[in-house]
Amino acid sequence: MATIQRVARGIWVSRVALDDYDVKGALVLGDQRAVVWDTLSRPRDIRPFLPLIGARELVIVYSHADWDHIWGTAGLPYDGVSIVAHNRCGWRFGEDVPIVLADKQQKEPGRWDDVTLVPPTQGFEHEWSLDLGGVTLDLHHLPGHTPDCIVGLVRERGVLLAGDTVESPCPVVPGDSPLAAWIAELTRWADDDRVAMIVPAHGPIGGREILRRNVEYLEALRTGHPIEPPGLGTGFYRDTHLSNLRWRGDS
Repeated sequence: MATIQRVARGIWVSRVALDDYDVKGALVLGDQRAVVWDTLSRPRDIRPFLPLIGARELVIVYSHADWDHIWGTAGLPYDGVSIVAHNRCGWRFGEDVPIVLADKQQKEPGRWDDVTLVPPTQGFEHEWSLDLGGVTLDLHHLPGHTPDCIVGLVRERGVLLAGDTVESPCPVVPGDSPLAAWIAELTRWADDDRVAMIVPAHGPIGGREILRRNVEYLEALRTGHPIEPPGLGTGFYRDTHLSNLRWRGDS
């Protein structure tokens, strides 16, 4: 069951506990429009946002096309709604997205029957801005965890919606991830005085220290001197860190 909390004026965060970790999405309210940032893993996950959206025009943004961020769209009135994402996110709906759903439905019969795959309707390559009425959400491509990852800056609130570009205790790093570019972009955001709050999809909300910790971890991995971050435990993130050690270098 999703829980929601207000983290800034007009910004709410929804959190859902999955089998191995928690995942968060967000709602950004303007005077005329509302943005749902990631619809999470099930239609029921996103329904607590509906009373807050009210009569505002709805826009959905996918931070990337991993299953735990995009499978809840059927819980919203999405017919005719703009769904914005990076261009690569749209491509993934014709590649790995349906394969992952079919695999989970086969392994867990009945659990995922309410999931409807809804692809983006609007793609962008580098940057995209959404005027919500008194509030602006600036979208920026930030590949690394996946090629389609983006972040979103709520300009007037100093809130950076980070998706999976940062995580605590450590990010998930594919073996072919472009670490140099990922590190450069996170460093740029860490040095941006407009940013006061980071909302990652996984891990606690905090300040720019989250960005700096992830940069330190990724840089150590890139230079061949990996560090073990605190709080790994024995589950998902312990396995993630061990997998990250197999990073093969920038392609």
